[in-house]
Amino acid sequence: MGENKTALSDQVVNALAELGHIGAGNAATSLSVMLSDKLEVTPPAVELYGFDELTNKIGGPEATVVGILSAFEGELDAMILFVIGLEDAGKLVRSVMHDESADWHTEMGISAIKEVGNIMIGSYVASMESLTGKKFRYTPPQLCVDMAGAILDIPCIHISKVRDAVLLVDSKFTDGEKELGGYVMVFSDEHSYDRLLRDLGVGVD
Repeated sequence: MGENKTALSDQVVNALAELGHIGAGNAATSLSVMLSDKLEVTPPAVELYGFDELTNKIGGPEATVVGILSAFEGELDAMILFVIGLEDAGKLVRSVMHDESADWHTEMGISAIKEVGNIMIGSYVASMESLTGKKFRYTPPQLCVDMAGAILDIPCIHISKVRDAVLLVDSKFTDGEKELGGYVMVFSDEHSYDRLLRDLGVGVD
């Protein structure tokens, strides 16, 4: 593990890995319906990262990325963010539109990416609901294109006292010979993070 990653107990690792696997499976199923083609998914890498290492993980603070962000409503003070690089955004749009000349930054391309982001966020929220037995409400996802550092600043500004660790799920999907990658991140304050772990059946000190 990198020096900025939070040391995790085996219990926490297993709980977070299960959340990531179920979310990735949900996403693959929903995206396969959207694409009219079966997607294969590799087991996602699930880690907690410090903020600085997180920005480097997705290409560095100045890398331009597409972000789709939603906030939880109710007892969980958290935000969930789907991030995809521009190259993968182009691949994704071409797969969704079944058009190898399609471009991600057209109106139709942006609409396609936003719909995929909705699916990704909904899939991981569904995995949280499946594992905790609770229902989570969240705001309609919003899309923005900016430098990674600027996009990651948004949840940190809106959530006070963000824990110095962000849950990151690194997912890889394969559509034929085309690999599609993206990241799902969950930001929360420490109280909400500990509550989520308890709901996942993991004791916290």
